[in-house]
Amino acid sequence: MCGAYGFSVKDAREVYDRFGVMNKLADFKPHWRIGIGSMNPVIYMTADGVQIKYMYWSFLPTWAKEKRLQFSTFNARDDRLLESKVYKPAVPHQRCIIPATYFFEPDRVHFPKPQNAPWYAFKLKEQNIMALAGLYNAWTDPQTNEELYTYTIITTQPNAVVGQYHDREPALLDSEQENQWLNPDLTEPQHILPLLKPYPPEAMESWRVPDAAKNPRNDTPEVIKPLAS
Repeated sequence: MCGAYGFSVKDAREVYDRFGVMNKLADFKPHWRIGIGSMNPVIYMTADGVQIKYMYWSFLPTWAKEKRLQFSTFNARDDRLLESKVYKPAVPHQRCIIPATYFFEPDRVHFPKPQNAPWYAFKLKEQNIMALAGLYNAWTDPQTNEELYTYTIITTQPNAVVGQYHDREPALLDSEQENQWLNPDLTEPQHILPLLKPYPPEAMESWRVPDAAKNPRNDTPEVIKPLAS
């Protein structure tokens, strides 16, 4: 699972250049602790090219009658996408990239009880921005008729770095896979799903973070400071 991440880039131009974004976001600012149910930058393909937009973190299918569902949709397992009535319709044409600088995972390997588990941050060694694979949907509230763009982060099997602490990791894309993931002509599952795989462990590093990282209110640089294990 991936229930928390950071996008601490301070200069929006770094993001636009990195992904070839055609538009700009208003009120862009860094976030060190992003939580479920918040509005965050998401990159997706449109008829006008690659765009970036604030979207709500928890996928809402078109048929949802209200914003609060009876099940969680902040993550979608790669091995169940085609079995899900929630995510399957989005796979061919509603793929997106969630830009992040790192993500958090609790140590569920050595601490089965979530409340006791220390948290770890994971980032790429050579790149400041990582691309998390996701799906999005524009949901219309049947009560207000207001449109809300929503997204989920896809998870896959962990690599050796993440697997020390957790049994899932967000599906990260390399630069070539990013273009394929956003390619609107790529619609068949047999061509899409192979892009979702564990990221090379030699390209990733991790460190333990303070317990403050567990609280989404603590959106400060302190939550990613290394803590002695």
